[in-house]
Amino acid sequence: MTSLYQLATDFRNQLDGLFNEDGEALPEFDEFRVQLGNKMSQVAAYVLNVESDAEQAKNAIARIKALQDSYERKAEKLRAYLADNMKVSGIHEVKASDGSFMFKLYPERDESVVLEDGVVFPPELCNDPKPPTPSKTKIKVAILAGEPIVGASIVRKDRLVIK
Repeated sequence: MTSLYQLATDFRNQLDGLFNEDGEALPEFDEFRVQLGNKMSQVAAYVLNVESDAEQAKNAIARIKALQDSYERKAEKLRAYLADNMKVSGIHEVKASDGSFMFKLYPERDESVVLEDGVVFPPELCNDPKPPTPSKTKIKVAILAGEPIVGASIVRKDRLVIK
């Protein structure tokens, strides 16, 4: 089977020989054009099939990503539900009866700095001078040192460990 590239190259190389002295096309010219047109149609049909396969793959990825996101949201909600009920009950550590896993709640263990939107911080509390990017580390040190920092606060969060 001859490739489209080979047919196109042969057609171009033999183009002068496909016409008679009067400039009229010989029958071989039309045969060559039909053969070339058929090969181009086959390649175009294959392109459409490959693009269709790519679209189907894209849709499958979107469905799987949506499923992943759903599972992650469900796990996050269940973690919060478990942590809230452990807090209410005062039980902070549980081991499975078969010893296959355990889970432990560490109340207010994690600290993070929360920055309000639109607040501009002084350069000494930023990492980069252009544009000034607030440094949560520097801001946390300043707050812990007793400096009042407008637009920033330290928030303590519970940590639930399941292993």
